[in-house]
Amino acid sequence: MFPVSMVLGHELLDLRWGAAAVRTALVALTGAVIAAAAIEWHARAAFARYSWTHLPEEGVVVHQGAWWHKEIWLPVSRLQHLDVVRGPIERAYGLATLALFTAGYHQYSVRLEGLDPERALTLRDTLLAEIRAQRLRAEP
Repeated sequence: MFPVSMVLGHELLDLRWGAAAVRTALVALTGAVIAAAAIEWHARAAFARYSWTHLPEEGVVVHQGAWWHKEIWLPVSRLQHLDVVRGPIERAYGLATLALFTAGYHQYSVRLEGLDPERALTLRDTLLAEIRAQRLRAEP
């Protein structure tokens, strides 16, 4: 059996190895597709397990976790300041993050990610108004 060869540039390419190279490429491509599907599934599961609720005059409740579930209660009286953050990737996708900084809590900040920018600004302004109102009520 003669090796089928052809000249490609300055290198000699033996086509007998072509079938093995194609098999290797298909196995690598299949592995990459499976890995991408697993990563997307995990990201969707994690995002589906992330929610928050604003309770007027009380605070914010955040539920997190795809595998381990965690509920974080942030009363208005503990909120110190609020930031709306939009990095380059968030701006490209039209998203924003609202960072809630607290007082007297071991986890000093909580981030509400993936918000519509207008929603993040509205929620920030609403919470700031509630903080001001609560502090005015507390003063003699």
